[in-house]
Amino acid sequence: MCSLGLHNPDSGVRCEIELGRGFTYMVEAGSPQGLDSLLEQLLHHPGTQIADNVGGTVSSINVLENIGLPAIYHRVEPRRALEREVLAVLAACGLDQAQAEALCRRRPGELGPFDKRLVGFVRSLLMSPDVLVYHRFLEGLTRGEMERAAALNEVYRARAPSGTAVYLQLRGMPVLEPACDRSCVT
Repeated sequence: MCSLGLHNPDSGVRCEIELGRGFTYMVEAGSPQGLDSLLEQLLHHPGTQIADNVGGTVSSINVLENIGLPAIYHRVEPRRALEREVLAVLAACGLDQAQAEALCRRRPGELGPFDKRLVGFVRSLLMSPDVLVYHRFLEGLTRGEMERAAALNEVYRARAPSGTAVYLQLRGMPVLEPACDRSCVT
């Protein structure tokens, strides 16, 4: 079984992430620097994508174009099939056709906190990640938005049953505890 060892240089604590078994992990760090170090280690593993708390979008293009940029650049998704695939993923995330199309036409500056995370999540999902990292994904959301954001992991699970999901968050943050198989406090 393949695993990925993470080490928080701030605390010296290590944790093991088993890959390819469909597990979801919660990894907490006591400082933003420790969290950034853990993220950097995860991103060194091939097939890792990040869904973070800011969305990571380009403000001058619409949401559909933002979602499609990496998939088109890396030739993961043909341009003609991209919109159809984005709408299918948004449907799996609970949006109806009209809501999904309206979201795709918007610019990043028009998005609220949850929608920014949703856009980043869908963009990451189109890259078919082996490891999906939710970096500070639930911070700054209302309780209802946290529940909706945590439910997105089920969409990842459906698309990548053996994939590994990792929630990276600061220790002590008042956030919803998503359903996880294993937890590690570093």
